[in-house]
Amino acid sequence: MLKALLSAVVICAAIPAQAGIDFAHMPVGCSWSMKYSDGRTLIETYVGKKSGSYRTEVADKRAPDKVISRTYFDKKGRMVRNDWAGGKWETFNPYSCFGIAGTCSSTYQNGDGAKFIIDNTTSAAGNGFKVVAAPRGGAPYPDDYFELGQFNIQTLSKNRNFSMKLVAFNNCDEPLM
Repeated sequence: MLKALLSAVVICAAIPAQAGIDFAHMPVGCSWSMKYSDGRTLIETYVGKKSGSYRTEVADKRAPDKVISRTYFDKKGRMVRNDWAGGKWETFNPYSCFGIAGTCSSTYQNGDGAKFIIDNTTSAAGNGFKVVAAPRGGAPYPDDYFELGQFNIQTLSKNRNFSMKLVAFNNCDEPLM
């Protein structure tokens, strides 16, 4: 009985209370580089807080001065909006549930007129977390696996279609774990 209880406590402690990025402890200008399985390396930079939203900008390593997208996060570091340089956008209401511990649902909407609810379940798995998600009433997305590091940033993410690995932090005053 005690062993089962301790196992349950360890599992609960391993699941993040929320998987938002810890911008409260991150200096403005902190950036992280992510290498993708298609060969691209993207650099995401924390550019500050405005009107209650934390904001980051993403650029391709090959053209670091050209912003590909801007992402907006709520006060707990959970993604609420993406805007792309070409004018496309997407929102998550109340926020993206990707990585939120347990079961969570959000309404997804984009500039092309799509609007639907996405249901997610995130659970501890190995050194990280497994995400099972699907649009309500639709076919499931590929299961995702991710691990977290400094500032609650993903250090590894993969599913059957792609993978991403964090390869560097810059201007963060934190070592890469």
